Amino acid sequence: MPRLPRAARSAGFRFALLHTLVFVALVAVIGLTAEALVTHALKRQARARIESEAAELFTQYRERGPEHLRKLVSARFAMRENRLHYAILGRDGQVATGDPALAQASRDEAGPGGSVVHEIGRKPYDTMLAAVRPLSDGSLLVAAIDLDSVEDVEDVVSGAFYVVLAMSLALGLGTGLLLSRTLLNRLDAVTRTAEAINAGDLSRRIARTGSGDDFDRLSATLNLMLDRICALMESVRQVSNDVAHDLRTPLARLRQTLEDARRHSGTMADYDAAVARAMVEADGLLATFSALLRIAQIEAGARRSAFQSVDLTDIVQTVCEAYAPTIEDGGRPFAVALAAGITVEGDRELLTQLFANLLENAIGHTPAGTGIRVELKRSDDGRIGHASVSDAGPGIPTPEREKVFRRFYRLEQSRTTPGNGLGLSMAAAIADLHQTRMSLSDNRPGLRVELDFRLGG
Repeated sequence: MPRLPRAARSAGFRFALLHTLVFVALVAVIGLTAEALVTHALKRQARARIESEAAELFTQYRERGPEHLRKLVSARFAMRENRLHYAILGRDGQVATGDPALAQASRDEAGPGGSVVHEIGRKPYDTMLAAVRPLSDGSLLVAAIDLDSVEDVEDVVSGAFYVVLAMSLALGLGTGLLLSRTLLNRLDAVTRTAEAINAGDLSRRIARTGSGDDFDRLSATLNLMLDRICALMESVRQVSNDVAHDLRTPLARLRQTLEDARRHSGTMADYDAAVARAMVEADGLLATFSALLRIAQIEAGARRSAFQSVDLTDIVQTVCEAYAPTIEDGGRPFAVALAAGITVEGDRELLTQLFANLLENAIGHTPAGTGIRVELKRSDDGRIGHASVSDAGPGIPTPEREKVFRRFYRLEQSRTTPGNGLGLSMAAAIADLHQTRMSLSDNRPGLRVELDFRLGG
């Protein structure tokens, strides 16, 4: 059995076809209703006319007698104008004067005191609407009008209705095919992009038309998702490389410590010292892996569901109070300027970790005597909380500022200082979890880390 064209099998075509069938059904209902209303109106006009004719003739009968009525009916019958027919039926039901076709008017239909209107004629297109009125001598006065014009109008309305119905069906099917083809073209663009990505071209993105329609918004969302996936894959690749390179040194030191203990330690004290050094190296490795695991958990976003309103001012104040003795012991001026009552939606523990990492970074990468300043304030419109941790140290060169957020990345001058290159990576992950913009700038001199929080209600 031959298959339908692809466009005809699409969901868009089926939807358009369903819409067309519903529209055609509505057109049919409207057409039939219009035809019935037009027919009813025309018959009502015809009924009013023949009742008026019958009433006029009956008035002539009462005022001037039966003979005048017969002459009047004969004269009007002879004229045969305006589709009107007249007749007088005798007691036997035969036409005494006028149109013989009106003999079908039933004597039983007429009653005293007025006329009875009904249709006569057996052929569908040879019917008349007749008003029958009894006379005092037992005869019947019949005035009738042809319904041919009404039937002609019915034919015209019916013909127009069927034409409109056919045009609606054809237009609906054509629109359905056009719509389905358009939808398929847009979907094919998505499919081709997905196939290219599956083939390894991770740089491919779905082309947008700029129309701003649903497909354009979907394309933008999918492109953002692909960008996010590529960034995560690049992050995984970078982490794998960094783990391979940056953990090799502490592992080599650990092995060298154990090798030296095996070869050169002659007493238990020597062995104890070697084991202590090995444990320090092992603890450093464990701390590094714990930090990596914590960053991965933060980036997974699972803790966002537990966010609640927290006092950011209190968090920053607590962190500053905890690090103030260490900073001041190093001879560093420490300035804190915090606006009161700033609240955000977030995780208190992670926000505490964020500001602790920033202060530790400032302490660890600046010489003694370097000033450190922490600020927290609201924006002029009250919608953003601006936080900053700045120092007057050597700072970070502009080309390196984005790189320091990478795991294990360290500036050349910082490789001799303690640390594993994960502090700013974790801070960036926490900021991203809280949908907070984090940026580095020149403090002239030194480094300024800025955070923009969206304030809670």
